[in-house]
Amino acid sequence: MLFWTVLPLLGCLLLLASCQSKLIYFPRPYGADHVADWDAEPGTKVIDYETEQGKQQAYLLSKTDKPERLWLVCGGNGTLALEWSDWLREHGPANDAWLLMDIPGYGACEGKPSPGTIRNSLKAVVPAGMGALGWSLPADQGKLRFFGHSLGAAVTLMGAKEFDIRRGVMLTPFTSSMDMTKAMFGVNLGFIVWHRFNNLERLDEMAKKGNAAVFILHGADDEAIPVWMSRELAEKVPSVVHYTEIPKGRHNTLQDMAAEEIRAAMEKARSE
Repeated sequence: MLFWTVLPLLGCLLLLASCQSKLIYFPRPYGADHVADWDAEPGTKVIDYETEQGKQQAYLLSKTDKPERLWLVCGGNGTLALEWSDWLREHGPANDAWLLMDIPGYGACEGKPSPGTIRNSLKAVVPAGMGALGWSLPADQGKLRFFGHSLGAAVTLMGAKEFDIRRGVMLTPFTSSMDMTKAMFGVNLGFIVWHRFNNLERLDEMAKKGNAAVFILHGADDEAIPVWMSRELAEKVPSVVHYTEIPKGRHNTLQDMAAEEIRAAMEKARSE
């Protein structure tokens, strides 16, 4: 009897473990002329680079020839990098540049997404973006900032660790991908998650280094990533996290209803 009771449960766990990438990533390609049309706009540059996954592509946006800061930007799990371009052009600090990255498998990037392949992309894309501005490491490290939404917040925190970036803005982040199993299924199944993203751990590392400031905004009515996760990040890493909760804010429209609050956070993050 015990065997026949446990067997279906083990089957369900095995199914979740084997298909979890389909629950985390929702890759999409660009339309036929999307990138070419964007590249024809003023202040734009396509950044081509390669990793073990194959050819990758990121996008540099700047309204000035001499930007003061370069922001690493990544959107959520169903978002393409260029879908943030118009918003940043309108609301981002005018004197800064934006390096919009897609993770492997998204947009024009080859390969499959995972923490490992994303980390390899980060290692290549940030120097490539800096090189396009005539910048280099370590001389210009202090000019780097990060901006991420949802899964993209975790991606940019990985980049922050890799390049020791200690100031940035995150929208609707989770505590960890392991904790998200409880939010999705009502049961903590973090032990079967192998796509491990841990924002709390990254912020703890920043706190130990010191002189860090991360501005988090989260909607009180977020339907995808529960607001308690950002509250927990703020509670557990108070020396780093500056938290703003947006009443009635939702997951994919927070940037529209809280544009001024997000811009204010960017201005604070960009200062020394």
